[in-house]
Amino acid sequence: MGKSTLIAVVIIIILVAIGGFYSYQQMTKPKSPTGEVVLKVKGKITRTNVGNEYHFDLAMLEKMIDTEFDWECPWFGKYHWEGISLVTLLKELGVPDDAKYIKFTAKDGVTAEYPISMLKEHPNIILAIKMDGEYIPDDKVGPLRVVIPYDQYPELEEDYPPFPFTVGWIIEAEVG
Repeated sequence: MGKSTLIAVVIIIILVAIGGFYSYQQMTKPKSPTGEVVLKVKGKITRTNVGNEYHFDLAMLEKMIDTEFDWECPWFGKYHWEGISLVTLLKELGVPDDAKYIKFTAKDGVTAEYPISMLKEHPNIILAIKMDGEYIPDDKVGPLRVVIPYDQYPELEEDYPPFPFTVGWIIEAEVG
């Protein structure tokens, strides 16, 4: 085999490897939302679908529902809540091990910050998208809100009281 043939083979192998890596990246990259964006996440995340952020529509979030329970909201009464464990959400975002918190911001400016270490110890804290089987309406601070099942985690009520830690009207999150 001549030197030019060997060089050509090496170039072909390199191009195939690059093409395969690019295809793999495209296959594993999260899909962009097709509906109205209801949540934008930025910060210390490794998975993105719009620039350096991860945007979600309700259909994307609904596919991720993995936790449900009954909880009595101090303002609206007892409902059956369905949503995504915040631990699951962090995994979907590709949050690195050195990240410390996730902070949610509501459309009215209210914020609530949760230590990732606390969330890992309390995996039933959810980003709720449904109450009693329906999307959470705006008058119940929907479509997204954090729900902490205090009956499961009574130790959290003092340090993470319902206001502001069951924040609703969520539109953004930041991981840091």
